Amino acid sequence: MKYWLVVTSADNFKHDQEHIGFKFQGIPIRFKRQVQKMDINDKVIYYIMGLQKFGAIARITGEYYEDHSKVWIDDEEMWPARRPSEPEIVLQDDELIDAKRLVPDLSFIKKKEFWGVYFQGSIREIPEEDFCLIESEMRKIMAERKIVQEQPDKIVRKKKIGEDGYQKLILGLPLNSKSLHDRLAEMLEQIGSWMDFNTQTKYKISPDHSYQLDVAWLRGKNPEVAVEIQISGNITEAKDRLAQARKFNYRKVVIVLMENDLKRLNSLMKYEPDLRSWMEAWSIGAVYEMWTLGKGFFKYYLQLIEAVYKDKKELELVL
Repeated sequence: MKYWLVVTSADNFKHDQEHIGFKFQGIPIRFKRQVQKMDINDKVIYYIMGLQKFGAIARITGEYYEDHSKVWIDDEEMWPARRPSEPEIVLQDDELIDAKRLVPDLSFIKKKEFWGVYFQGSIREIPEEDFCLIESEMRKIMAERKIVQEQPDKIVRKKKIGEDGYQKLILGLPLNSKSLHDRLAEMLEQIGSWMDFNTQTKYKISPDHSYQLDVAWLRGKNPEVAVEIQISGNITEAKDRLAQARKFNYRKVVIVLMENDLKRLNSLMKYEPDLRSWMEAWSIGAVYEMWTLGKGFFKYYLQLIEAVYKDKKELELVL
């Protein structure tokens, strides 16, 4: 399988979205050799020049053919070198991925300061690793879209409460800790224990390590999930602690942070693709929702799976 970057204009991309449905791809005839090199099941990523964004992925489904009929709206080009295809991902206008954000991690772009020249021309083959990076970013957006479509009430609720509202809710919970930071750690410790993890707060990454994690979930003594709660202070240090946790075989690392700090975190993660691939960023609202929903669920779940003999005169209804 090969992977291709096809360059299109914003108008032609919109025309593809609304009228063609990415059911075939056309390229200027001077690039016909590249189109002929395509194989069935090859993947195509659409780059929108002018906008400098990635917008769709399609799969090649048929053999090369030439057709000079007018399809796209470009007045000067019929794009007659064509291959049948079918769309796999098509982003909406407000979902398009800024190419500049991915440039540092795209291997086919050798001179990052002149990245624009690598998108000149209508078609080029790109490495699999670059395709997978762009595809993963698109699939994240598709997953977020699905959540919004399937859980609109939850999204509205989070927007309505807001970050300040979640802080007040967390500070009002019947917990032992006083500060927001320590309450979040206590909540995550409880969530892990409900799921039968050995959970620890202020836990050293290893016995002789200088770094300690805000929260650690262990399976027995084996590391599973490392959590840093970074609602104030140095976000770089939190990132470095999670990087160390990955080196000591934590299979997943999580940073809990304020929404305004996400941009800063992403700028720090640009040059750490491996760590980024194993990390998740959680809002304090997500922790609150998980804790409150989990408290209700596990109350009944633990009672349901309990297998202990009890001498009962009669049964009582679980309410």
